[in-house]
Amino acid sequence: MTTGTAARAAVREIWRYPVKSMAGERLDDCELGADGVLGDRCWAVRDEKRGCVTDARSLPALLDIAARYVEPPVPGRTAPHVELRLPGVPPVTSDLPGVHDELSAHLGAEVTLWPRVPADRREHYARVYPEDVTGYLTGLFGVAGLEDLPDLSGLPSEVAEFQTIPGSYFDAYPVHVVTTGMLDALAAALGRPVDVRRLRPNLVVEGPDQADDDWTGRELRVGGAVLRVEASCPRCVMISRPQQGLDVDRELLRTVHRSFGHNLGYYASLVTPGRVSSEGRADAAEG
Repeated sequence: MTTGTAARAAVREIWRYPVKSMAGERLDDCELGADGVLGDRCWAVRDEKRGCVTDARSLPALLDIAARYVEPPVPGRTAPHVELRLPGVPPVTSDLPGVHDELSAHLGAEVTLWPRVPADRREHYARVYPEDVTGYLTGLFGVAGLEDLPDLSGLPSEVAEFQTIPGSYFDAYPVHVVTTGMLDALAAALGRPVDVRRLRPNLVVEGPDQADDDWTGRELRVGGAVLRVEASCPRCVMISRPQQGLDVDRELLRTVHRSFGHNLGYYASLVTPGRVSSEGRADAAEG
């Protein structure tokens, strides 16, 4: 992409994840606002033994649970309850007292299901480090030592203190973008196609590989919305976890570390809210 020009690319896929780390749902269109895709990650699971919000990096079986809203989310309103489909048991909704027991039994840990709470309840979002911090970090990113960790300097400073950004269940920014060029480059490096569900994007747009043209710092026009591409997305063990018919794939993470410098995809924030369709267009231009 040359400076000062806009690159057009079709929006290939839109994804929403009602509950953090649970299986996502593919949408034909969506509203993009300050909190990203309407209804994205409005619920999360809390590990009561550790005392913090948790995810599939710690409890991989979360990825086996399908979550759907019992009614459509509405802008400006509290997110609706969700229906959870756990393997081998009847569906359970988030408004039933037994939902916590069902989740705990499936995950093998004492957990509770939470909607978003206000940002000033910072203890709810606090990151809890174990005594072995080195082991925690190297295990999280699937690397041999601290010197092999990805560069996290492009992420908000809050990520060191909080499991998710207070007031949300996002790791860093509200929108995650992957391009078709990235998927092609990853498939070539790996020697086989990659199921996009492993990368958990919100938007898959037609565009180049990061090595060919880095969009960081630019604005991305998607339908009626404008995003600002804030940072590359460092990859962790999440992408190697088994899920929804996909087996463990440790070579995928090793390939991302080795061939892509740990990063694949972009984190973005909202500049202008608007509606997006999978048949819409995405424009990248200098921000």
